[in-house]
Amino acid sequence: MGNLFASFNTGVSGLHSAQTSMNTAAHNLANATTPGHTRQQAVVTDAFYSSRYGAYSNKIQVGLGTNVVKIRQIRNTFLDDQYRLQVGRQGFYEAQYDAVMEMEELFGELEAQEFLTSMTDLWNAVQELSKTPNDITCRSELVSQASQFTERAQVLQQQLNEYQKNMNAEVQNQVDEINDIVSQIRDYNMLIRKYEATGESANDYRDSRNLLLDQLGSIITFKSIEEKDGTISIYSEGEFLLEGNHQNRLTTAYESSTSKLLKPVWETGEDYFFRGELAYSPETNTDVGSLRGLLVARGNHAADFRDLPVKPVKEDFVDEFGTLDERAWFNANEKYKKDVEEYNEYVEPSIVMKVQAEFDQLVRGIAMMMNDTLCPNKELELADGTKIKVLDTDKAPIGDDADETVGTELFIRRKTPRYTEKTVEVLNEDGTTSSIKVYQYNEEDVEDRYTLYTIDQLEVNPELLRDPSKLPLTANPNSGFADGFTQFICADLAEKWQQDFSTLDPNSMTTYNFAGYYGALIGQFSTDGNVWMGIIENQVITVNSIEGERQNVMGVATDEELADLIKFQKCFDASSRYITVVDEMIEHLITSL
Repeated sequence: MGNLFASFNTGVSGLHSAQTSMNTAAHNLANATTPGHTRQQAVVTDAFYSSRYGAYSNKIQVGLGTNVVKIRQIRNTFLDDQYRLQVGRQGFYEAQYDAVMEMEELFGELEAQEFLTSMTDLWNAVQELSKTPNDITCRSELVSQASQFTERAQVLQQQLNEYQKNMNAEVQNQVDEINDIVSQIRDYNMLIRKYEATGESANDYRDSRNLLLDQLGSIITFKSIEEKDGTISIYSEGEFLLEGNHQNRLTTAYESSTSKLLKPVWETGEDYFFRGELAYSPETNTDVGSLRGLLVARGNHAADFRDLPVKPVKEDFVDEFGTLDERAWFNANEKYKKDVEEYNEYVEPSIVMKVQAEFDQLVRGIAMMMNDTLCPNKELELADGTKIKVLDTDKAPIGDDADETVGTELFIRRKTPRYTEKTVEVLNEDGTTSSIKVYQYNEEDVEDRYTLYTIDQLEVNPELLRDPSKLPLTANPNSGFADGFTQFICADLAEKWQQDFSTLDPNSMTTYNFAGYYGALIGQFSTDGNVWMGIIENQVITVNSIEGERQNVMGVATDEELADLIKFQKCFDASSRYITVVDEMIEHLITSL
């Protein structure tokens, strides 16, 4: 009788196991299309055994039913990590692609006119002036086109800078999204720990948490660590975003005291990205996450021509006797190599900064070429042996005004005049000294922005806007070009416009003239865009492939679940019949006694 009553427990445990398995299969079917749902499975094991000894003292174990150990999730953590890595890499390059497309649009249309039109109009004004150099109308046209060229360059630069600043909003949004996601994960941690402390499985909560981890993986790179109590910690960029129930939140701060660009920082003030360089590489997984992609594309400051390393020219290290200063030449090349390395780490990866610097170099180059042609300089050695740059009054043309103005540049720096008139001591051929009046050239100081011919400091000389006749194109009596001097200057301008100007950047070997330089600048949008679009397309394929593998493991196959329902229904029926048989046996024994 005792064994028969124990058999009831065996049958009941079978009912419970079959019922739980059916409920699990039904739950899978109901959530087959729910985002993030992981297929669940009831793990059924033997409950315990009763030991008996047979006629020959052999040990016999009699099973006393089944037990549902847990409801487990069928999930592959390796595939999860790979999915989050690859979807983060996709987000990184999408940020690059969006930035280059935005800048291509900025350069493509500027108040319904391409910037190339401004360059062409300025060039045409030089050409027309060379035909009728004494025509005041042509001189006025050149000044007018120079003014339009400057204004459009400044508008375009301002739009580039505004776009760079506007990316702050997206940086702030992504930082807020990170905090929100981590906060939700922390809440799920608490629910999972509380629920699983009772011995139950909080699989639906785990599904929601894993879905949040997938979303977080598209923004940043991180490592999740599951603790024994079911909670997870999130480790990112050398610190814990989430450790148990403690969340370290992110905020934003300015890149520097002079910058209005935001960067993510910990609430304690330290930089979130502890690697300061913008350079990225798949080998080091520094090309992962839309947040880093956004910061790389934007850069960390508004760049100008100073961010482009200038390759030393060998002739600058040769003295008047033709002797090369080899040490100085070697040191200059070593410095250039170091500057290029820094450029490749801190400027070149940012498409916005790279274009800002290249565009500034182009506009500055045109302005300085025209100024140096109209107001040529020479080097003057003083009595004390020092050398200064001064206006070459013997070669410089003069204005056609009554005062025969000399040294009037076309493009000026807002707060720094081109020349300062001063009296200096020079050494005569007989060894004596004498005082002469010179116009000393105020050279650029890379540490003082107001001394630079950079776009934001550039404007057309107001004196020429008021009186174009002051444009220095008239023959200087000391020059030796008493006739045709204007044509000579205009021809010189036209020739220099077509001469080689510069490479696009230190990594480029091709040297361009001004028009070619601008074409190469615009062409890199298409080149970089195509490269990044190719990477994005490959990432989409990779992400979809990994997601397919994940779904093969964790996804719900309705056919399989329906088959399991039938199987577990049969198990339930078998347990029911088993209990009925035991019940009939007990009833028979009782009625027979």
